[in-house]
Amino acid sequence: MICSLTGLEVSNASLLDEASAAADTIFLSISHHSNDRNKFFVSDKIFPTTLATLKTRAAALGVEIVVGDPEKFNF
Repeated sequence: MICSLTGLEVSNASLLDEASAAADTIFLSISHHSNDRNKFFVSDKIFPTTLATLKTRAAALGVEIVVGDPEKFNF
């Protein structure tokens, strides 16, 4: 279908989903700050599957995930 829409002979689908994109965001943010930060705040409204992915990937980086209400959190 994508080939028909684009007129291309081949097409590719992205495997990047919301959870992977969020986990990559943590990695990029931590890397940007030269690994001198070890906590990352996440809204309590995040999807459970995305949160589980974040916690798994963050654990490998030595990063703590802090979950809370951004309206009430003291940054």
